[in-house]
Amino acid sequence: MKFARFLAAIWLFGSAAAAAAQTEEPAAPAGQPVAEPPEQPAQEPAADGEVIDAAAVDAEIAAQELSGEAKIRLDAARDSVVQIRGFFDQSDSSAFHGSGFAVDDGRRIVTNYHVVAPAVLHPRQYRLEYLASDGRRGPLKVLAIDVRHDLAVVAADDLELPALRLRTEIPAQGERAWSVGYPLNLGLTITEGVANGLVENSIEQRIHYTGAINGGMSGGPALDRRGRVYGVNVSVVTGRQLVGFVVPARHVPALLRRAEAPLDPSLSARQLRQQVTAQVLAYEAEVLEARPEGPGTQRVRSYTLPTQMSRHLECSTIDEKSPHTRVRVETVTCRLPSRILLQSGLYVAGLTVQHRILQSVGLHPLQFERQVNRIAAVPRSAGTPAHVAPFACRDALVSLDGFDARVSTCVRQYRLFAGLYDFDVTVVGIDDTQHALVSRLALQGVAFDFGKRTMERYLGALQWIP
Repeated sequence: MKFARFLAAIWLFGSAAAAAAQTEEPAAPAGQPVAEPPEQPAQEPAADGEVIDAAAVDAEIAAQELSGEAKIRLDAARDSVVQIRGFFDQSDSSAFHGSGFAVDDGRRIVTNYHVVAPAVLHPRQYRLEYLASDGRRGPLKVLAIDVRHDLAVVAADDLELPALRLRTEIPAQGERAWSVGYPLNLGLTITEGVANGLVENSIEQRIHYTGAINGGMSGGPALDRRGRVYGVNVSVVTGRQLVGFVVPARHVPALLRRAEAPLDPSLSARQLRQQVTAQVLAYEAEVLEARPEGPGTQRVRSYTLPTQMSRHLECSTIDEKSPHTRVRVETVTCRLPSRILLQSGLYVAGLTVQHRILQSVGLHPLQFERQVNRIAAVPRSAGTPAHVAPFACRDALVSLDGFDARVSTCVRQYRLFAGLYDFDVTVVGIDDTQHALVSRLALQGVAFDFGKRTMERYLGALQWIP
């Protein structure tokens, strides 16, 4: 099939798949993720479904020795920090919790978006409450959200707390720092560490904090030596010790200004999700569509491969372990280093491209073809049925630039976020009996038009010069 005819067929196919994916809203929120991302919100329960040994973590935190300066910081911030708890329906047992802190006039509380996301996306199913350090509790309402920076502003009608001061400049690398919040079931806790400046090459600004940030501390204040809030606790790297991240406080004032015109409490769940989707699409337009300055391709053996589909992609090349001793596999992987968390287990605005160049080392052509097909048959992400509709796929033989290929294109729509789609495209070169290309493009939670344009650029850039 000619390339132009193939693209025209895919556009029609994709439109039909999008229409078929329209389903009624499921009665319950999404379940656990299918794959563990490397960076996880510091929220309780664990967002990745990991089983936490709460007793062991409690003992580890309780055993930490804090300096006198840490005790001073904790005492000064104690009355300004609250626990934010979410309850399902009329249950008295919390479904999730995080932390928050008072700013401005003391009536508004800053936290993470992911802490309150269930109540934003499922307002009829979840309710929010605060628990202050003096035991007071009451209902909370969401005033404003910033999905891109994982921030939110909430408030209670009857609550006014001492406000913490914001520090909008980034701490110098090596400054002493502290994080405060409500980890697990320990009550208000402070951890001590070092601020290590902004994470290099990060799309969304994050400050690397070398100190413990534990489940439930999301949304709590990160403090400097003068007790000012330089950032908001947001996440940790699972499987690593003392690697945490903080959202810079410089993003808070803009959100507070938006909170002056708060979210309308009469908005339906669908309308709230439309606002969330709009923020994702704005991020996508700025980040995913940022073109590289150069051609954005790499030359590997006889292939020209698209790599920098966005200038923010990070690439690596490895000599991959092969499933067969007589097949060499050279792998180039490029991916966007960060994604947006919409709710527990649901990350969007992702872009990954992976190229595997296979070389036969004395295999019969039929044996080599079998190994190529085996590598190409890696299953696609199944997703969670409450999040996404099933993939609709189409296979075709397509003439690309210099070689023929089997191309499999799959598209699926998000159930709760109209306008967001996943694309999964696999290309297998079929012209050479000694070398082969297995290439894959994966897009998570993107606009349909963007997915089409990206797929067209990807397929159009693949080239083989024997």
